[in-house]
Amino acid sequence: MTATTTTADHAPTALLYGRTEGRIRRLGGFEKHHHVPDSHHDAAQSFVRRAGHPEVQAAAERLHADIRSLFGYKRREFDYSCEDGSALIKTPDFELEIRIDQSPADPKSYCLSTEVTRLHNESIAADPRFHQCFNHHCNRLRIEFPEAIDLEAKIDRIEDIDELAGCLDYAPDASEFELKLPALDLRIEVTASAMEFQLLTLANLAKLMEHSQKAFDILTAAGFSLRLS
Repeated sequence: MTATTTTADHAPTALLYGRTEGRIRRLGGFEKHHHVPDSHHDAAQSFVRRAGHPEVQAAAERLHADIRSLFGYKRREFDYSCEDGSALIKTPDFELEIRIDQSPADPKSYCLSTEVTRLHNESIAADPRFHQCFNHHCNRLRIEFPEAIDLEAKIDRIEDIDELAGCLDYAPDASEFELKLPALDLRIEVTASAMEFQLLTLANLAKLMEHSQKAFDILTAAGFSLRLS
């Protein structure tokens, strides 16, 4: 999946993703003699991936079955792998990854993520089967910029737009900002490297994608020129 822009030589990349968090000690591969990590380091990350592999495998098998049922792909049309706490599923229309990691916010917790990393068929993003398949797995749209943007300049431009200024909040050092757009049911979080969209209310993938595009149109006045493709 990509997001196109009329002002840069290289298009930003876009992905749909969702994540759930939980305590490491509750993972299927965690045994009584294991110790819960109390800090972040490579060994802890490797341990979480081993202990959480049963969760990744179960999630991957459920999604594989849902995709087969909804889209009717034959076995030879799938590319499926699942090992070391990560699963990859490739189909004729899209690709996705499921993985488990140590939570960056809490060393005693894990983060299980599902990402739709690529669309081979652009029209699939509007397909109700696609929405049904991923509605409970992906609740965020992330746009990664090809190069860092000037956040201070973006904040200044947004503050000059009356209909957006009241929706804006930002860090004192302007290292990130947030827009809440109740009319679109959207929260938009922006750093120098990426922009993320999430609905303020219940997860709805079709609505998220539609309203994110509407937000792109609104943000054109602030110097963002993006469109999903």
